[in-house]
Amino acid sequence: MKQLILFFAVLGVLASCGTANQNAATVQDLHPDQVFTVTEDDIALETRQINEALRGEWTYKGPSVDVSGRNVLSGLGKPIAKGKLKSKLKKAFKKIGLYKARPQFTFNVDGTCTISMLGVRLKGTYNYNPSTEKITFKWHGVPLSANLKRDGKNKLHLTFDTDKLLSLFKLLSSVSDNSTLKALAFLTDHYDDVMVGFELKK
Repeated sequence: MKQLILFFAVLGVLASCGTANQNAATVQDLHPDQVFTVTEDDIALETRQINEALRGEWTYKGPSVDVSGRNVLSGLGKPIAKGKLKSKLKKAFKKIGLYKARPQFTFNVDGTCTISMLGVRLKGTYNYNPSTEKITFKWHGVPLSANLKRDGKNKLHLTFDTDKLLSLFKLLSSVSDNSTLKALAFLTDHYDDVMVGFELKK
């Protein structure tokens, strides 16, 4: 009987040693250097998943305005300020021909993009952060940042600081003639707290 008890005791010790070895192997398998390392493949996969939501052709539907500051348009309330500026922006966009050949933005999952506007087709790259709703374009090495807000699955609001929107127009074309600049000149007057740009529809 004592021999039988001793036999089972030895088996218990061996089993516990085996479990300990398995746990040790598991802990070793979960080494922080292996678990928490972010590889280039991980980043590329996440970027493609983010870009997938933007993939496709987005066409200009109308102007978009986002008011962030308090002292805009002589102290008018935000809804009134946005309405007045949007109406003014719509007229200016018509003058420079945006309604004749509607601007189009094409986003690809590989981070490349194309913009067609004012008779020019420009290829570049983009980087979008959905948590901050910020997008940075690069055309010919020139970075240009903007806000990009999704409105459902088929609508985007792409807005720029006023000076950056003017930079985009100048980059795109020969938007240097007096009539065009005059149509957009109001953007440089007292609109520091305003983002202006395009409402895009898929």
